[in-house]
Amino acid sequence: MAEKKPRYLEVMDYIYSEMEKGALKQGDRMPSEKELCDRFGLSRQTIRHATGLLEKEGVITRVRGSGSYIGEISDAEDRPRYMNVAVMLTYLDNYIFPKVVWGISNTLSQSGYSMQLNFTDNSVEKEEEILKSLLSNQNIDALIAEPSQGSLQNPNRKYYMELKEKHIPVLFINASYPNLDFPCIRLDDEWIGSQAVHLLAENGHKRIAGIFHCEDSQGSCRYLGYRKGLRECGLDVTGDQVIWLDTRGIQDVEELTPYILERIEGCTGVFTYNDEVASRLIHGCKRAGLHLPEDLSIVSVDDAEMAANLHPSVTTFPHPKEVLGQVAAENLIHLLNNPFYDANRTFRPEPVIRKSVADLRQRSKTAI
Repeated sequence: MAEKKPRYLEVMDYIYSEMEKGALKQGDRMPSEKELCDRFGLSRQTIRHATGLLEKEGVITRVRGSGSYIGEISDAEDRPRYMNVAVMLTYLDNYIFPKVVWGISNTLSQSGYSMQLNFTDNSVEKEEEILKSLLSNQNIDALIAEPSQGSLQNPNRKYYMELKEKHIPVLFINASYPNLDFPCIRLDDEWIGSQAVHLLAENGHKRIAGIFHCEDSQGSCRYLGYRKGLRECGLDVTGDQVIWLDTRGIQDVEELTPYILERIEGCTGVFTYNDEVASRLIHGCKRAGLHLPEDLSIVSVDDAEMAANLHPSVTTFPHPKEVLGQVAAENLIHLLNNPFYDANRTFRPEPVIRKSVADLRQRSKTAI
């Protein structure tokens, strides 16, 4: 008669099988002891014997207070702590980033970390210089970064991968590079694009244009959401009513307004990439003799101070700013203590309703 297989081996074989199938990957959290007890009908002592052998073989790592994870993290735990976090953003003078920086800095300092602040001016060349310097000095514990021209192919991937190989956690904010598997703290840009269209459609708008930034992934995601929203509302989706602008184009929106108005002729509403675009478009429309929101309604993103002070004041989806910075710093500290921590977070803010959206349903009733 064949010798009966020890029950603890069933547990080990199950974990190996799940890894082979790809159901459990490097960094994934293992099922809890209770879950394994229930699955196999075994005691906790037997389960602990199995997981203890898996840990001894280097298959899993136990993290106190968190659970067990696939893979080893001993090298990361052995790294010295400098209590210094690098932060690399695109711009300082942008209306978003001062509050984001404050949120990061305040949270880091409360945990005893200092902040090393760098700016790329949205240039991949400057990003490269900064990454090289950080790798050369090797005096940082982690990096919080905003991608430069994030919708384009990233030429600096090798430097990010070198940080990963050195067990230096990287966390992106606002957006992430598509070819890098690092956590990100961001707005749910696709959801916002869809909701902006719904907001306009619910006010009777049937032809809705979109103005987007072509160089960053937020623009691409908001565009995808915009198209999704049009389909959900049963409205036409055409390329004629979509305008893509680079960074220089966004700065020149007021001068480009005649071209924009020609492109979106017949549209009663527009979803703009952010409040900066909305502000410049409003000034350009006034120069062109339009009355807002009667001739053109606008929905935007960020809830910058300018959005409330414009005439008309702008309906906008707020960026969490300081809160985003706080969450980024908190999650990064979690990553430093547990490399397998899921540090991703997305925000779905409710719109701030102001004066920039006309209710065309009321206009239709008057016409009747």
